Amino acid sequence: MIDSVSKIRLFQKHWLNTCKLLLNTKKRITLFYHPEVPTVIVGHYQDVYHEVNFPYLREKQIGLVRRNSGGGAVFIDPGDLTYVYIDTAPKVKTPKFNLYISPILLALKELGINAEQTGRNDLTVDGKKFSGMSFSQIKDRVLYGGTLMLNVNLEEANRVLTPSKSKLEDKGIESVRSRVTNLKDYINIPSFTTNDLRDLILKYVKKENKDFKTTKLSEQEWADIIELGHRKFGTKEWIYGSNLAHYYVDSYFHGIGSIGIAFNVKEHRLADVKIYGDLMVISQKVAEQLQEELDGCPIVQDEIKQILIKYDLDGSIKSGTASQLATEIINEAANENTTN
Repeated sequence: MIDSVSKIRLFQKHWLNTCKLLLNTKKRITLFYHPEVPTVIVGHYQDVYHEVNFPYLREKQIGLVRRNSGGGAVFIDPGDLTYVYIDTAPKVKTPKFNLYISPILLALKELGINAEQTGRNDLTVDGKKFSGMSFSQIKDRVLYGGTLMLNVNLEEANRVLTPSKSKLEDKGIESVRSRVTNLKDYINIPSFTTNDLRDLILKYVKKENKDFKTTKLSEQEWADIIELGHRKFGTKEWIYGSNLAHYYVDSYFHGIGSIGIAFNVKEHRLADVKIYGDLMVISQKVAEQLQEELDGCPIVQDEIKQILIKYDLDGSIKSGTASQLATEIINEAANENTTN
């Protein structure tokens, strides 16, 4: 018998790394995962300490993992179906979510559900979200993935996820629970399962890909996945991050996402800077370069603003973003009363 903690570790080792292992091929791949235990998955750039209710997570033995792609934190449990599309494409400036969402919308339409794509990467029905997609690219391989809430414990999701207040206020809602829904409420088939949903989506994937075939990973492939899990994705540094900072600013931009900047103050300069958020308009490379340039910058509003402008935050997010974030950083650091 495998206990819940062991199952969480298996999830960390297998699911997050299967995607990376499969990036070595040039074929288009569709991958599904059905979680055995409740788990929170945070996006690549997110600060877990601002996204997760840790006392509740530990009390309920909910797993915590971090994925390679961007996007926001999600809660999944056995009532969820997680899906990933891996494809080949040149450098992607704007993720093409609609291309990979199409089979899902067609499958739901067959079930009589009038779902739609809203914003850049959300799927909704009656204005409530049941799926969100994330994106990442490694060389010429792209990964689009998301979750489908068929019968997820929404109360537990509301308790364990703690998104920024600015994000909730922008959407005019008070909690995670009030903005999401389960697909089961719209399906008139009592015995309908996540496997049924998977098979229905695959039906439409096959229609769009005539040479589509299913396969199982070999024992060696699973061994490689486990090794990757031990080496990177299962480590505390990967999941929790390093260089924890004392200061943190967070802003949400309607229809685009949130961005957070964590930092320490040393000799009246920014230090240990880390970029967080669920934005997908800023690449990992740009985020890392921005972190490096902000690190060591004097706490002077105009100098901070000029660095943010240099990395085109006004263009990639919206006009005035650089000035807004620079002001927030200055205000956050104003309470610093010791010099390190």
